[in-house]
Amino acid sequence: MRTILITGGANGLGKGVALRCLAEGDRVVAIGHSAANGESFRDEAKRLGAEGNAIFIQADLSLAKESMRIAAMINDGFPALDALVLCASRHCKEYSVTAEGLEFSFALDYLSRFIFSYGLKECLEKTESPVIMNVCGTGMEGDVNWGDLQHENEFDPMKVMMHGSRLNELSGVAFVQNDTVGRIKYVLYNPMAVRTPGMMAFGNAAMKAYYKFAAKPVDKAALPMVTLLRNPPGGTLAAYKEQENVSLESPAFDKGNAMKLYGITTGLLEKIGLRE
Repeated sequence: MRTILITGGANGLGKGVALRCLAEGDRVVAIGHSAANGESFRDEAKRLGAEGNAIFIQADLSLAKESMRIAAMINDGFPALDALVLCASRHCKEYSVTAEGLEFSFALDYLSRFIFSYGLKECLEKTESPVIMNVCGTGMEGDVNWGDLQHENEFDPMKVMMHGSRLNELSGVAFVQNDTVGRIKYVLYNPMAVRTPGMMAFGNAAMKAYYKFAAKPVDKAALPMVTLLRNPPGGTLAAYKEQENVSLESPAFDKGNAMKLYGITTGLLEKIGLRE
């Protein structure tokens, strides 16, 4: 039996992946912010006859200390992990900061994923074919705003969402460069438009209408992700826009920028009293 940890696994696309994995006989650890979503996740797992393999952990992953606490809990509680799916995200309409003084989207959509990737690396390496899947808008246009990584000077919800994807792309590149063992497959995955509750409540009227009528349902979007988790690509890093391979030769995957961001991130964690 495989063990799969999914951040954001009790809601939206993360939940869709979790339920498909449970239906295929995997053990799933879902990390989520809402107790109500956790109850719903457990209820649906029970309907699948998989309640014994469904574990929900409630946590606020916008806090770096909480992400590190959960990573330590997983390391202590599980002998190994087969896959880590980084799906926790919340689209903010306005600028806000966490109790640790970090911009919320930056903290949840990027920093929590950074912490889990490095914090669970050894646990993943204990399995035969470990995979990290970082779900973001890879393969799309946009640049990193090095002068304002946390959107203090300008907060545009759509730009913030895409900016997080640029950071996660570079984070994947840096992870592979820093990985001297080289057993983990790191997959950046863009599911494109998916009809989730979060996206239905985000953006202007035109965007909401688009997601209502044109976006894929969660179950359909989750299927190729689960397939990719079971059959990861060759090489230590890959990027996909749905089933389309994204070229790693794009400037978005620049190795120098990746290590620059890594240095900024580790420095930030040290500043708030933490290290990855």
